[in-house]
Amino acid sequence: MRIGLVMLGLLTSSVVIGGKYHWEGEVREVQASAYASHQEVLEVENAEAEKKAENERHRLQVLDRINGLPRDVQPLFREKEAQGKPVRMMIAGSSSTSDEPGAWPDTVKKALTKEYGEDLLSVSVHEIGGKTSEEVMKEGLHLPLAKEKPDLLLLEPFLLADNSHIDMKQRLKNLSSILDAFKKENPDIMILLQPSNPIPDAHYYPLEEKKLREYAKDHHYPYIDHWKAWNDVESQVTKKELPNKEGNEVWSSFMVDYFVGKSN
Repeated sequence: MRIGLVMLGLLTSSVVIGGKYHWEGEVREVQASAYASHQEVLEVENAEAEKKAENERHRLQVLDRINGLPRDVQPLFREKEAQGKPVRMMIAGSSSTSDEPGAWPDTVKKALTKEYGEDLLSVSVHEIGGKTSEEVMKEGLHLPLAKEKPDLLLLEPFLLADNSHIDMKQRLKNLSSILDAFKKENPDIMILLQPSNPIPDAHYYPLEEKKLREYAKDHHYPYIDHWKAWNDVESQVTKKELPNKEGNEVWSSFMVDYFVGKSN
């Protein structure tokens, strides 16, 4: 009888002790699970906070880069940045605006893409070579470009290609028609004008460039006067009076400086 009671006591104690350890084990598991869940929540919250901070740093960097742009185009870039869209920039013109690798438009495109990033700026280059503004108009060669609806158009309007072929009054009329086609497709387009490359020993050509500059001023188009960067024109153009390697370097250097705030 006494042995039975002792055995019963031992059994009861074992059950109680075993239950205690089992309960404590379950509590530890619950606590460990709760801690792990809490850590996961903290990790998610920290990741989200870091992502927000990184996005804000990126936004401030973009705004800082925009501040380096010419003042005339800054509002356009800020608007597109707020929309989360890149500015679609088109460089277009005559044979002076060659789309060949190493020509000034290609160099400018690469430099601006590197400076501002594809999330802020997308650049395309379009050469309408061997044509006067009159031929461009009659053949409608500008219309497919207008259909692309660029946000920013940098146009070299056939000043040299037209030289000695078309009187200045008609050339400016053609220019207005070309620009009207772009504005019809995108009424909010920003337009920048620039002359073709200079040529040596010219008499009437500089007077035509002056007329183009006055046209830009009268119509409130920013005018980029890169001619002042050409210090030895005769050695900077080919026999066909187009930019050679040195001429392309002069032109591209001026344009890159203009768009990153060094010539504004």
